[in-house]
Amino acid sequence: MKNITFEKYQGNGNDFIVIDSRGNNLYKNYKEKKFFDIKKICNRQFGIGADGLIFIEEPNEDNYAKMIIFNSDGSEAQMCGNGIRCLVEYLHLNDSIKNKNIEYKIETKAGLKIAEYINNEIKVKMGVPILDSHNIPTKIEKKINSVPYHDFIEKNFNSTGYAVGMGNPHLIFFVQELDSIAFNRLGPIFESNELFPEKTNVHFCKIINRNTIKVKVWERGAGPTLACGTGACAIHVAAYKLGLCNSETIVTLPGGNLKIDWSKDDSEVIMTGNAKKVFSGSMLLN
Repeated sequence: MKNITFEKYQGNGNDFIVIDSRGNNLYKNYKEKKFFDIKKICNRQFGIGADGLIFIEEPNEDNYAKMIIFNSDGSEAQMCGNGIRCLVEYLHLNDSIKNKNIEYKIETKAGLKIAEYINNEIKVKMGVPILDSHNIPTKIEKKINSVPYHDFIEKNFNSTGYAVGMGNPHLIFFVQELDSIAFNRLGPIFESNELFPEKTNVHFCKIINRNTIKVKVWERGAGPTLACGTGACAIHVAAYKLGLCNSETIVTLPGGNLKIDWSKDDSEVIMTGNAKKVFSGSMLLN
């Protein structure tokens, strides 16, 4: 039997188990021996319960830390906007005695992300959005204003979907009414659509005004969640490119708001939000 300590964090209701693997072999042992089942640990009835699990590792380069993140189904993700804010909140709370810096350079599978911790808010440079179909990746070739698009017909749902990459793929629909969407049926169908070889996150969005976008989120590998940070960025990029919003928007997710700022193709998307510690504990492994 073995105890592994962890902390639980949430960003806009998107919750994560955080395991600090710096100075120990926890991630190495997981990778080599799979000595616990992430899917079971993330189960809300039989485990701790979470949308995903984050390992914090020592960085490869001269940066602050490395983030390795898994979805609740056990699949590894390249990047997660809410997850990286949770990681930064963990670092701020646990490392602040040793390090008073407000800037955190975090290595991810989607590249280096730079976060700033200012006045209890976390501002993250999320990278330049990806609109090249091959790199999203998607098989969609048609484009409007440089955004890949496809007209989807799925029973009673008929809408144009837009593809944007933020280190992971996103499929975005702009609809008139969110409540009329058969969300739990359409989410898994579009997640596994053949036009996305690595599956995709799915977002149903309503433009409230040029400054506000309301969203329902279906995450690849996790299902319905209360928020998706990379998704909020991708939604803003698609809406801005289509002339539907201003350069700065509030993306209203079921778990709360994120501020997104972007207007230039060669600029990084800036996401601002917060994250909170929920509890800490230890899990007993056989």
